[in-house]
Amino acid sequence: MSKRLGLVGVILLMIAIGIWVALTKHSSSPSSAAGGNGAKMPEPEAQVQPPGAPRKPVATSDPWTRPPAKVVARNLRRVRFALLRGFGASETMVNRLTDGDIFAVIQELKQQAKRGDAAAANVLEYMAYSTCGFAGANGEGSSSQAQQLLDARTLSVQDAEWIRTAIQEKNTNDKQMVAACQQAIDKKEIEAWVTSAADQGNGASRWLLSRYSSSGSSAFKEQKLMDAADAGYAEAQAFLAQGLMNGTAHLPAAIADDDAGNLLKVAADSLPHAETLLAVCEFKGCPGIETDIPSAVAHAREAAQQGSFDAVFQIGPQLQANQMDPDEVTAWNLVGAMLSQQGCSYGGLAVQWMASATSALTSNSVSDKAKALANQYWQQYGAQMMANIGCGY
Repeated sequence: MSKRLGLVGVILLMIAIGIWVALTKHSSSPSSAAGGNGAKMPEPEAQVQPPGAPRKPVATSDPWTRPPAKVVARNLRRVRFALLRGFGASETMVNRLTDGDIFAVIQELKQQAKRGDAAAANVLEYMAYSTCGFAGANGEGSSSQAQQLLDARTLSVQDAEWIRTAIQEKNTNDKQMVAACQQAIDKKEIEAWVTSAADQGNGASRWLLSRYSSSGSSAFKEQKLMDAADAGYAEAQAFLAQGLMNGTAHLPAAIADDDAGNLLKVAADSLPHAETLLAVCEFKGCPGIETDIPSAVAHAREAAQQGSFDAVFQIGPQLQANQMDPDEVTAWNLVGAMLSQQGCSYGGLAVQWMASATSALTSNSVSDKAKALANQYWQQYGAQMMANIGCGY
């Protein structure tokens, strides 16, 4: 991989501006442990289990029914903290953060980072720029939350009370998060630790600098992105390849096209999100990836089984019934609504989100076959998807 990237490094630099536009708009995050070689993450940032990993029993007996507000609020909160698994955070650490032990965890991570622990530094960097920022921007008194409370007035009395309870639970944790960040987070100190790890070849650290470096120029960030991909960091590889898929990157040389296609294929081995991109490319054709409908369907299904449904939703309606049954597409949509209703979602707590899930799961237009398939998929893959996304613990 390093050899291929070295051959096209100059060409990739020429398209850096286009890739950076895609990067700033994309919602993804690191996909491997701090060493930068191979951990899995869905939609873009949470670490996932490899195919064939042991499955735990599904955490809910009735996925068609919305759980209590506090349960959903906790699941949503845990999903956001579970993104830190991509940098080496353990399930125990994710649970501690979810349950409010935030300040103590940050202090422990700082001590580890001072001793040269790259994983600890990377976890802190992501918390400083993403987790802390999200809590501050979407907490109590924010415009987004004010809109949700306003929208709640259109709901039934029961649903309005449910959303207000969930928001109150979210606010309690957000206040703890913001307070801990203000007291214990020093971005300059953390960035120095991450820079040191990046200089030693850490792929995750290079990726973080490509996103969050406060002192580097655009060219510096672009180079760090390519360095992260060169180090085998799957999320960076997927970003470079996505630049071709969404039209923001234009590689003039045939060898560069081939390399971008190979990068996406490599990333798809460990990232469900990248596998959805690969499936769409195989459906329509992309630079370095020829059209292959059977392979596109196979990859779309594999990604859906891990909780990434975009490819099924994009290509499924365009396929012939003998390639993918329309009831299968509907069933995966129902499974996505089930996950969303449990709080196993990367989105925020919103009236629209709740209403959309409820509408999908209660629609009278859904066939019995689609409902049966959705139940089958939930029993087969529900626990795997919940674990991949990081909720339900």
